[in-house]
Order: sequence, then structure tokens, then C-alpha cells
Amino acid sequence: MATSGTYSYQMTRDQMLTASLRKLGVIAEGQTPSAQNLADAQVACNGVIAQLKAIGMPLWARDEYTFTPTTSTYTIGDGYTLDTLFPVKLLQAFRTSTNTKIPMELVSREDFNILPASSEGSPIKINYAPNINYGTLRLWPTPPSTNTDTVTLVYQRPYQYFTAASETLDFPEEWYNAVIYHTAVRLAPEWGIPLPDRQMLLQEAKMYTEDALAVGQEDASFFLAPERRT
Repeated sequence: MATSGTYSYQMTRDQMLTASLRKLGVIAEGQTPSAQNLADAQVACNGVIAQLKAIGMPLWARDEYTFTPTTSTYTIGDGYTLDTLFPVKLLQAFRTSTNTKIPMELVSREDFNILPASSEGSPIKINYAPNINYGTLRLWPTPPSTNTDTVTLVYQRPYQYFTAASETLDFPEEWYNAVIYHTAVRLAPEWGIPLPDRQMLLQEAKMYTEDALAVGQEDASFFLAPERRT
């Protein structure tokens, strides 16, 4: 038996959007969508991509960023004080001091706000507040202005959107069907697709999303323990 030896499967924006329109039955086999059809479908697909940021902690979209803190508060995002892609979710933070890595505790805004005032010191707690296309980091205690330790952030970055016909999706290939069907679901009302057909499309979109999520999480152990408060 001969196999192809090919391990990568990529679809362009136009191929994906054409597939979504075929699911709606608004274009026939071999028919090419109009430029307006593709423009409208791109808006719908980018809306799907934006919504999918809320589904979890995708492995392929994890980034790291390291900086040397010299004050307690930073803005992070493209063009901000920490100039990098803004974190959708902060997953981990650790401080590195003379080659030793010390975990930092991620705390909620409520818990951070009631921390006692402190003098300068090595940060052990961090709070992250996401905003629109940027975020705000707060450290406790405040690092000294002469600090040489670094802080590394591990976070979920935003997904890239479609802007041109030849671009490919910023998702692994197991997500293609989910995005195609969710795009079809969003377009269905505009094309007057009957409600029962829309409900069937939605069920298929959910099925493909669940299938993709099944392989999108890290295989690792985790431990739960009560927090001791004094």
C-alpha cells in the first residue's frame, strides 16, 4: 500500500469560505462565490475566530514574554509598555533570579486589591486584567528600580484574522470543519436558511468543535489542594 507521505493539510481563506457557502446550499458544485459573497463570509468567519478565543487554553496559541520589572504596574500589548501580543489569558508567571526560577501566584483583582501595602521587594504575586487589545499587569510587592530579576509570562495569544484570499487559518487542521460549519451557521440567517436546517448546521458545528477540543489540551497531571488562609 502506498501512502502520500504528506502530513500537512492547509486550506486558504477562499477555500474555507466557499466550503461554508456550499454547506448552505447557496452555491453549486464547482461554482465560484462572488467577491461580495466572499467579503460577507469573511466578516462572519472572523467573528467565529473572535468567539473561539473563549473556548479554553489552546496549545498552539501559547506564547512567552520575558521582561525586567522595575515598577508595579505595566500595560501589555502591541505598542504598549510591554510591546508584544496582548494576553487573552495569563496562564503562568515565574520570576528568574540568578538562574533560579520561582513560581509567582496568579491572583484575582479582588485578592490583589486587599494585599497589604509593602515596601520594595521581589514580586511573588501577579494580577492580570485584560482590556480591548491590551492588558494591565500588576505585581506585588513592587520591585525596586534597580531590579535585575526577570519575570516570564506564559499566556494565550489572540488568533489571527483573515484579511486576504490566499491566507490560511491560524488554527491546526483539526479545527477546519468547526470553523467552516460555524461560519455557515452565522451566514444562515442572511441567506434565509430555514430554522430546522440552521439547527442541524449548529449541531454539526458543535460536534466538530468538541472533536477538535479533545486534542487541544496539554497532557499533564494536576493537583488540587485547599488554600490556607491566616
